Amino acid sequence: MPPKKEKGKPGKTDKVPAEADEKPDHPEDIRPMVLTSVTQDLFDCVADEDVTGDSPYKLLPKDDILQDIRNRAAVSDFSPVKKIVLDYPEDELLLVYDRDFIYGQSFYLVLKPEAKEKLLNPPKPPTPEEAIIEISKTPEPKPWVSLGSELEIEEESVKTTRDKLSYKFSRVRRKFGTAYSFSDCNPGDVKDGYQEFPLYEDSRFSIKQLQRDAGMQAVPQCCSSSTQTQWKFKKNMCTQYEDQLLQDEEITKLLQSESLKNFLDSTISMVLQALQQEAIMNVFTEDWIGEDEDVKVIEGLMLYQTFTDKKHLKDKTICCLNWHPTIHGVVAVSTSERSLWKSQTAISFSYILFYSPADPCAPQLLLKCPDDILAFEFSPSDPNIIVGGCVNGQVVLWDISAYVAHLQGIQPDGKKGSFKAFDLDDTKECKPVVRPCAVSDIEKSHKAPITDVHWLPQTFEVTKEGLPMENKYNISVQIVTCSPDGHISFWDIRVATLLTQSTPEKKQKVDPTSPYSAPETFKHLDRTWTPLLRVSLPKTEGSGEYAPFKLCFEDYTCSSKKGKHADEDESPKVTPDYNKLRIPSAKTLRARADINTKFFIGTEDGEVVYTNWRMEKDDSGGLESGKPQRCLSVHHWMVNAIQRSPFFKDIILTVGGWNFAIWKEGFMDRPIFLTACSEQLLTAGCWSPSRPAVFFIGREDGIIQVWNLLEETSAPSQVLDGIISTKINVIKPWSASSKRHFLAVCDDLGVIRVFEIPKALYTPIKNESVSMRKYFELEQTRVEDLMSREEAWANHVGEDKHKTEPDKSEMKDLEENEAEMRKVYESYLDMEKSILKSMGLLKEVEAE
Repeated sequence: MPPKKEKGKPGKTDKVPAEADEKPDHPEDIRPMVLTSVTQDLFDCVADEDVTGDSPYKLLPKDDILQDIRNRAAVSDFSPVKKIVLDYPEDELLLVYDRDFIYGQSFYLVLKPEAKEKLLNPPKPPTPEEAIIEISKTPEPKPWVSLGSELEIEEESVKTTRDKLSYKFSRVRRKFGTAYSFSDCNPGDVKDGYQEFPLYEDSRFSIKQLQRDAGMQAVPQCCSSSTQTQWKFKKNMCTQYEDQLLQDEEITKLLQSESLKNFLDSTISMVLQALQQEAIMNVFTEDWIGEDEDVKVIEGLMLYQTFTDKKHLKDKTICCLNWHPTIHGVVAVSTSERSLWKSQTAISFSYILFYSPADPCAPQLLLKCPDDILAFEFSPSDPNIIVGGCVNGQVVLWDISAYVAHLQGIQPDGKKGSFKAFDLDDTKECKPVVRPCAVSDIEKSHKAPITDVHWLPQTFEVTKEGLPMENKYNISVQIVTCSPDGHISFWDIRVATLLTQSTPEKKQKVDPTSPYSAPETFKHLDRTWTPLLRVSLPKTEGSGEYAPFKLCFEDYTCSSKKGKHADEDESPKVTPDYNKLRIPSAKTLRARADINTKFFIGTEDGEVVYTNWRMEKDDSGGLESGKPQRCLSVHHWMVNAIQRSPFFKDIILTVGGWNFAIWKEGFMDRPIFLTACSEQLLTAGCWSPSRPAVFFIGREDGIIQVWNLLEETSAPSQVLDGIISTKINVIKPWSASSKRHFLAVCDDLGVIRVFEIPKALYTPIKNESVSMRKYFELEQTRVEDLMSREEAWANHVGEDKHKTEPDKSEMKDLEENEAEMRKVYESYLDMEKSILKSMGLLKEVEAE
C-alpha cells in the first residue's frame, strides 16, 4: 500500500515529464489536464489505484464537476474548462488516465459525446476474410557447387557386373480354372499353427561367397559369485499353495489304522501340557536378542495399509502427499519422473492421484497436470480448490466440487457404492480425470521448478508492497510459491478488474463422464494469471541470489490446546463464488499490525535464510526487496523440510543434508538444537500434531526415526528399520480421531505406506507443553552462554598474541645487537687464522 499523500500537495502524477513538449498535439475533441491528489481523492480517480493502465476510464457526473467549481472556485482543477462543461450535452463526462503521457499530461477530458462513445465502445477488428494475407515467398535454391564428393559417392555405389537372371513360370492351359483340392496334414508337422515351407539347398546351384561384411562388439564376461553374508533387510513375501486332498478310501484306511491310534495316545499328554504353558508365557518372545545389543522393547509404528498402482505409479517417484481435509482416509499424491533429464520433445502429462482405503490398488480420481507437480495444497477455506506448482514454473488450479460424491463412494441414487478391492484390470473402469481450471501465464511464472506452495491464512491478505491488510472476505484468496530461480511469488485468485463478459450466477455443473469437461471456476485467470508480488532474495554478502527450496511463515495455527490460533475464524459454511470476488482497493482496507511478515527459507545449498517479504524503498523511490536479516549455513545440502511447530509458533524444525536443527524465532544467531551428522542423508521430517516433544525423521536408506526430546536428545527413541528399503520422500501425519492417529510415508519407488501410530506416541503426558517450553528456553540460554564464552576466548587469544609480538623498536635493537656480535665473531676468526699461519700450521689444518 503506498504511503498516504498529504492534502494540498501534488502527488506523483502532478509532475510532467521533461519530454512532454516533444509530444504531438492533442486532438480537438480532448483536453489534457493536471489533477492534484486532492482532486483525485474527491472524484475517486487516484492514479494506479482507482484508474490503471488496463482500466483508464472514469465517468464523472457533470453536476459534481460544477459543484466542485462553485466550492473551490479558481483552486478547482476544472475551472479552466468550466464553459466546456456547461455546454456539454450529456450528464456524464469521460476522464481518461494517460499513464504514458501521450498528450503531455496524466489525464485528459473528452469534450465530445462521439469521442466518448468511440473510446468506450471501440469498433470491432476486421474479420479474417477482410484481412490481407501476406504470402511468404519460397526462397530459391542456390546453384550446386561441386567440391569433389561425387567421386566418393561413385566409388561407394553398387554397380551390376553380371546379367540379370530371368525366370519363366508356365502352367498347362488345361489346368486353368480347375477346382482346388485341399487335403489334411499331420498336426505334428504344423509349427505354431501354420504350415511352414523351410528352405533347402538346391544341388543344381552352387554359389560361393567370396566376401561378407559382419560387425562384432566386445562385451564383458559375466560371472556370478556368492558369500556367506547374512542379508539384514527384511522383505515382504507371499507363497501361493494348493491343498492336497486325500481320497475317501485313503481317509477311511488311515482312521482305522492302529499306528494312528498309537500316535495320538502318545502325543495327547504332550500337546495338553504345551497348551497350558502357552497360556502362562509368551511363546513369541525373541530368544536370540543378545545382551550387548542396544534394543528397546517399546510399542512402535505398525503398518496399516499400502497404496500402490501398477499403471500410474510405475517408474514414478512421489514428490508430495496431502490428506484430504474433510473426506475420511482419502490421500492425494503427486508424482514425477525418476530421471532428472526428461525428453523435452515428447508431450506427456502428469497427474495428482486420489486414493481411498476401500480400493488401495487404483486411484479414485485423477487431476490432469501440464507437467510434473512437485508441491500442491488444499485450500483451507474450500477443500475442493487445489493449487499446485509445476516443474516448468507454472501455477495450476483445480476444482473438484463435482467429484466429492465420487470420492465419498456415493452413487447418484444416494446409496453407497461397493468397491472391488485388488482389481488389477485397468481396462474395466475409467476413473474420472479433472482438467485444470486455470494455468498461470508461463512468461510471468517462475523460471525454475516450483518446489513449495502454501495458501495464506484467511485472516489477512497482502498488497503489492507486501503490507498485510485485513481480509474482508474471510476466505483464503492468496497463494505463496517458491522456486530455485531466486524469487518468492504471491498470487491472488480474485478478479483484478471488472470483466466485460457476464459471469454465471452459479458454479457450472461438470459431467464426470466427459473427459474434456473442465470447471469454469477460475476461467478469468486461465493463461493470464500473473503474480501480485514477487520477492527476491539477494545474498547478504557479495552478488547473486539465494535459491529457495522450502519456505515457512507464521500461519497463525499454533496453539497448545486445540492447534488453532485464537484469531482464526472457522471456515465459511457457504462455498464462495470465486468469479464474483474482486480485489479491493488498498485504501479501503485496514492494515494489520499484528501480522508477522518475516519468514524462513531453506535453500538448495543447505542455508537457512530469515527474511521479510515487505518491500523497501530504494534511493530513487522505487520498491525493492530488502536483504535477509540472517543467513546461516547449518546443513551441508539442500533443506528438504522446514516446518513450524503446531504448539509453539516460534519453534521451527529444519531437515537437510546429514542433520536436522531446531530454531527459535527471535534468536537467530545459532540453532538451539543441532544433531551430529548421520551416516545417511535425511530426506523428510515433520512434527507430531498431538505431542509437542515428538517429531519424525525419514532417511535415504528407508529408516524412520521417532524422536522424543523429553526422553532422550542424543539419539532417537525409536528406529523403524526393515520395512522400507529405498529413499523416503514425504512424511505426513493425520489424526483420524482422538484415539487413532496415522503416519503416511512415501518412498522413491512410488509406494504409499500408512502406519498406525501407537498410543504412547500420540497421547501427551502431563504438562508436556510446559516442559517443552522450559526445555527450549534452557537450550537458548545454553547456546547464549556458549557464544559468550567463545567470544571471550577469542578476545583473550587476541590480547595474548598482541602481547607476545615485540614492538618495532625492540626488533630494531635486536637486529643491531646481532650485527655487532657477528662482527666480533668474524674478527676472532681472522685473529685465529693469523696465529695458525705464523706457526706454520695453516696448511695442515686446511688439509685436515
